[in-house]
Amino acid sequence: MSEIKLYQSLVIPEEFSHGFPERHGGVSVGRRGSLNFGSKWGDSKQNVAENLQLLADHVGFNKAQFHSARHVHGTDVLSFGVAGPETYDGIVTDKTNVFVAAKAADCLPMVFADPVSGVCGAAHAGWRGTLGRMGKSMVTEMIKLGSKPSDIRVAIGPSISVGSFETGPELAEKFLREFGKEDGLVVMGPQKEHVNLQLAARLCLLECGVLDERIDWTPPDTMTNEDRFFSYRRDGKDAGIHMGFIARR
Repeated sequence: MSEIKLYQSLVIPEEFSHGFPERHGGVSVGRRGSLNFGSKWGDSKQNVAENLQLLADHVGFNKAQFHSARHVHGTDVLSFGVAGPETYDGIVTDKTNVFVAAKAADCLPMVFADPVSGVCGAAHAGWRGTLGRMGKSMVTEMIKLGSKPSDIRVAIGPSISVGSFETGPELAEKFLREFGKEDGLVVMGPQKEHVNLQLAARLCLLECGVLDERIDWTPPDTMTNEDRFFSYRRDGKDAGIHMGFIARR
């Protein structure tokens, strides 16, 4: 079995344990080989549970401390330990040693950290969540727990890049209406328009008051790095599922 590798961001302070696991180091097979964290597309729950245990052993946490968002491609956020929505694409906490996570397979997995208040969180944002300003929802919930936007750090994990995310004119126009005609937000590919989800997420965070130097928004492309990452657009429902996780130690 190969070693687990974590893609990590330099903007997240050291007092937070965080990472975006790459695809190797688990027990799943085929196109889900091998560190797959989702069973909805056909992998066994036993494999997924074993992969999570392998990650827990590698990082150093108890699975009972692990809590993942429940994805519906929306913008709801749960504050851990507080009554909230049954389905949510983001989760925040001000507790120590609570590992919050969000899963993705081309969509944006994002982790948030505020070293001043101690609040952290994780979110999933596909094109719907990005267009719906998932970043704003996360910042809003972190403020309720004592954060200031200027103290928040955000890392966007491995996800589909603008070069790979071909959309077409209708969706491209929606992003231009929502975020303005920012250079690079929509680019013309060989056949159709392409949308830069990471840039859109960054623009949203900037509008919320997060400082530009505290946003890591240029991760590796999941679709073209098959040796490192899963990709739904590349492999369909045979693909595995990634995650981003974070906790304050």
